[in-house]
Amino acid sequence: MSATELSIIEPALQALDYHALNAMLNLYDEAGHIQFDKDHLAVEGYRQQHVLPNSRTFPSLEQKLQGLVDEGYYEAKVLASYSQAFIASLFAEARAQRFTFQTFMGALKFCTSYALKSFDGKQYLEDF
Repeated sequence: MSATELSIIEPALQALDYHALNAMLNLYDEAGHIQFDKDHLAVEGYRQQHVLPNSRTFPSLEQKLQGLVDEGYYEAKVLASYSQAFIASLFAEARAQRFTFQTFMGALKFCTSYALKSFDGKQYLEDF
């Protein structure tokens, strides 16, 4: 969901956290339809309210990779099998896809089960 789309959301919905928005998926709207739009808002709320504040950022891709090797998350010999240019192109291609989760449960499952996290589980070391 774009910033423009988020800016036109009624203020009452903007104040809700991602848990409340996700719960609204189980409630029918006035016309008797499932509120899929609330699920999309929950995804963005989860990203803004939980994922980004708990994500470690790095000044550059090179510093990220070196830091993750130094801290024992990645193995240097695996990365050494590829050129820096190739690795950079993979990251650039992945980012160019501009992937966003279509459901809150998809984002939650990725973050809780698959995303690389710090050893203490408090910080995300990669994003979606």
